Amino acid sequence: MHYRTFGAIFPYMKKALAAIIMAMSFSVLNAGAIPEYTPMINTTPSHLQSNEALESSRSISQILYSLGNLYAYLSNNFLYEIDSETMEEELISAMIDSLGDQYSYYIPPDVANTFEENTEGEYVGIGTYLTKMNPAYTDPDDPESYMVIIASPFPGGPADRAGLRPKDMISAINGEDVSELTATEASNMMKGHIGEEITLTVHRGSAVFDIKLMPEVVTTPSTVSGMLTEDIGYIAIYTFSLTTGTSVAEDLSELLSQGAEKLIIDLRNNGGGTVQSALETADMFLSDGMMLETKYKPSSGRSKSVAMADPDISVPEDIPLLLIVNGGTASSSEILTGALMDNGRATVLGSQTFGKGISQEIRPFRGGYIQITTGHFYTPSGNDIHEVGITPDILIEEPEYSDEEMKAFETFMEEDRFSSYIEENPEYTKENVLAFADKYKDSGVPEDLLIMLIRNEYIYSMDYDERPVADIWFDQYITKALEVLGE
Repeated sequence: MHYRTFGAIFPYMKKALAAIIMAMSFSVLNAGAIPEYTPMINTTPSHLQSNEALESSRSISQILYSLGNLYAYLSNNFLYEIDSETMEEELISAMIDSLGDQYSYYIPPDVANTFEENTEGEYVGIGTYLTKMNPAYTDPDDPESYMVIIASPFPGGPADRAGLRPKDMISAINGEDVSELTATEASNMMKGHIGEEITLTVHRGSAVFDIKLMPEVVTTPSTVSGMLTEDIGYIAIYTFSLTTGTSVAEDLSELLSQGAEKLIIDLRNNGGGTVQSALETADMFLSDGMMLETKYKPSSGRSKSVAMADPDISVPEDIPLLLIVNGGTASSSEILTGALMDNGRATVLGSQTFGKGISQEIRPFRGGYIQITTGHFYTPSGNDIHEVGITPDILIEEPEYSDEEMKAFETFMEEDRFSSYIEENPEYTKENVLAFADKYKDSGVPEDLLIMLIRNEYIYSMDYDERPVADIWFDQYITKALEVLGE
């Protein structure tokens, strides 16, 4: 196979109020992978450069000359010291930002190492995604504005095993208040070192308590898998990091050994990542055919690239395959979906995908990285999905809620109605979940939201090994997938 380009849905935003980051590492969510390092040089032969490009080059030369004169003036006349390193980073960021492309951005040196950890899929820490508001926007009356908030713990990681849950808030790390810390600073403190215990002061509702955690080498979870029935195997792919292809291969091998005769791959809310891993995954199911075509700017000197499947496959072609997608399925996830759908290898179920049909490349630059959009990709049938998405074979509409229902939801969440209910009804059963929804049916909160809330509380109160791999009772996507596969 020929693997080249990289893509993702969410760009790195330096001025965002809140940054979602990997506990113990500042991450660029689904920002793509780091390709083979090459110097930042113009590889376009001079005879391929258009007059328009040459005129543009002359214009840029004049601009850079003017900037040099401006810097000389500032250096000689500005009263205070000039931080030339900061100025350089700001100029680089401004140049990339001026492209007007949300997927092109500069990753400065101070977060380059943690960016690499994210794309490589492995780091040392306690294993959780977290958010932290910028200290400049602190509201003393709103704890969420100055505490670290757990978004979700990695399955089976130190935080998960210790019982940390989504929406837990952290006020101190090793006794140090976090309110004045940036997201990066808080993340670095929580990163820790192997053998050095970390103490987190956790706020959960009205309860405040300390949790002691021991950092370890954590693999960013890109997949979760298991058997849903005696003959249906299930793999959820959360992102495409450099390790995802290996994870999927291991999952498939395990599921097939357990007797899987049908397979479900869940790509919901998978915003992308490395194209390489997506193609590796597609190639496990395809013995021939095109998987992806990518076209580039003519002045780049590159011809279009085509990724073809290798003859060897990991999964027998007579095993039915169903993909689940939604509006959060984007970029590399759409590449996998298009490759398997257009080649007739998979049935696609869900809602319209995001529609990101352009790819990015990342190159090292002055200790950091620059990501820019370089390619426009097409599915094997020649479909341009950019800003359109992929229409599933079997459509499932996403639920929509009125303003009144959402207000009722916000009011409902202000009180902890879950802990006491689970104490009284400790078993996670279909009946107990439905009974909770019935108990609060007059709250104004839609039944499906009530079911989701109590289901999540049950699941996160379980030990990791006891948790179901997927919701076969109340998840309409999963229940429809099982129905399609004959269960």
